[in-house]
Amino acid sequence: MMLPAPDAARAADLMIRHVDGRVPGAAFALVRGGQPLFADCYGFADLEWRRPVTATTVFRLASLSKPLTALTVMLLEQDGLLDLDAPIGDYLPGYPGHAAKVRVRHLLTHTSGIPNLTRDPGFAGRASRIDHTDAEVRARFAGQPLQFEPGTRYCYSNSGYRLLDMIVAGATGTPYAEVLAERVLTPAGMHDTRVLSDEAIVPERARGYESGPDGFVNAPYLSMTIPKGAGGLGSTLQDLLRFDHALREATLFGEALQQRLYTPVRLSGGRTEGYGLGWMLNTYRGRRIVHHPGGIEGFSAVYLRILDEDTSIIMLTNVGGFPHAPAARELIDTVLRLPPPEHESADVASATPAARAGSYTDANDGIVEITAERGQLLVSHADATHRMTPLDPTTYVGADDPDLVLSFHDNEPDPACTLRYPLGWITGYRVVR
Repeated sequence: MMLPAPDAARAADLMIRHVDGRVPGAAFALVRGGQPLFADCYGFADLEWRRPVTATTVFRLASLSKPLTALTVMLLEQDGLLDLDAPIGDYLPGYPGHAAKVRVRHLLTHTSGIPNLTRDPGFAGRASRIDHTDAEVRARFAGQPLQFEPGTRYCYSNSGYRLLDMIVAGATGTPYAEVLAERVLTPAGMHDTRVLSDEAIVPERARGYESGPDGFVNAPYLSMTIPKGAGGLGSTLQDLLRFDHALREATLFGEALQQRLYTPVRLSGGRTEGYGLGWMLNTYRGRRIVHHPGGIEGFSAVYLRILDEDTSIIMLTNVGGFPHAPAARELIDTVLRLPPPEHESADVASATPAARAGSYTDANDGIVEITAERGQLLVSHADATHRMTPLDPTTYVGADDPDLVLSFHDNEPDPACTLRYPLGWITGYRVVR
């Protein structure tokens, strides 16, 4: 399982190339077979004081907090303190409207239909700067109509995970931060991981930055009263290595619970999406990957496990918007040297690609634009355009990237497609104009 020393050195050099000049500071590690092949720190935790990043520098985890919140919920469920199939109103007294429709399970799998509070037009730069009580956070979305019937679609929602930390507190009568520490952090030895607050003195806390036209600038202020279980944790490289060890050695939970965490959600129509209970799920060149990225004002993070290779990747940076997926993919390619998939293209009726053309969007305003051209499709998403070749009438593969796959879901009430790319995907529903 161990890499030859030259390969390990190449992998470490690759990471340095990805972060050099693009982040103020970073901490990253590659673990294989339980042994760190490298664990390096780069740059500064605080540019003004020129304080270097170390293995004990505290970075915001952003949405990498979600697996820890989900694990807390599942450990409570395992002990009979929570019911995943109970309506959320059982744990959130006074929750309006759809409290009887939405189940705890829907929150864990992003299938609740509850609007994402961070996508609200009045949130970024305005409400995000104001301290909120839990009740005030809840009030920002609880009265809004559902975006779809619970269980029928997947759409990523920070609101759901914010409700989960409130449910943990409601089910136990103990603040979420204390339950998280008791159930997950302390057993895993993660002594420097916590729910962050602006007031607390946090030793070795990194400062967050954004990229500006003339270099790095201080990140916009975000009140840490808002993200909590959805994205409010802070941790270190050292603690995430401990978390990786706990997952690998199953010291926090047994195989049965791990299987549940890593099983993709099945929608009411029968189709699955690439999210389990707190984890994103992908297959890359035949290898199962569980992971979760995180992005918040001033910070980016990712933790990734390649289950079939007993290999993990950790990246923490103190800059917003760092493109961790390309770095992780290149690192996987360098370490595992997996052959690219081979596909056989097929002829499809010329009318079929034209009928697929249009705009497809999720409820978070993610967009896949599809146009037809000479029997092929051009797919645009996230500032990139790819030519797609048909494998069959409902499946297309990237002509320039064999790991890019576009699937159409013809048996659903609303025309939909899923664009899968390395370490990510988007399912969009056709916009009717």
